[in-house]
Amino acid sequence: MNLAEVSKLSGREKLQLMDALWEDMRQKADADEFREDHLELVRHRWAKVESGESKMLDWDAVKDSIGR
Repeated sequence: MNLAEVSKLSGREKLQLMDALWEDMRQKADADEFREDHLELVRHRWAKVESGESKMLDWDAVKDSIGR
């Protein structure tokens, strides 16, 4: 799947894809490959998204807001 294909997905489909990628990486990651404090930060941020405390932002919207 390339960026053009990803950009055509709905927000829900993109989140499902991110979740699938994260789960695959979690299952395959060698513990020595990632620093534990980095993994903990990602886990913490993902938990905030899942709980609704934080939300994922569309990258194009983020890029457009930079410098405002």
